[in-house]
Amino acid sequence: MRKLLEADSLTDINLIAHYLQGNGITVEIQNTQQSAVLNISPFSGLVRPELWVHPDQFSAAAKLVARYQHEQASGTDEKEWLCRGCREGNPDNFGSCWSCGQARK
Repeated sequence: MRKLLEADSLTDINLIAHYLQGNGITVEIQNTQQSAVLNISPFSGLVRPELWVHPDQFSAAAKLVARYQHEQASGTDEKEWLCRGCREGNPDNFGSCWSCGQARK
């Protein structure tokens, strides 16, 4: 496994981990127990939760994290679904294909 990132918040790490898993990336979260004492420990800067991925998936995971962070910063969700009829990409909030009109299934 290779460390992809670390964060101040275990919640942030979990959100990113679920996002990556939803996109087919295998993840491992480390330092989960130590992060619970960040606010009471005089050594709070030393131990932060970390997100690790398989080395073969590192590049794809890094790109997904960048996309996730962009979506969070801009308030947009760029998820798409593929039309079963014409294989065109459609925004997640579309109920039918913009290209051929087939209903989302």
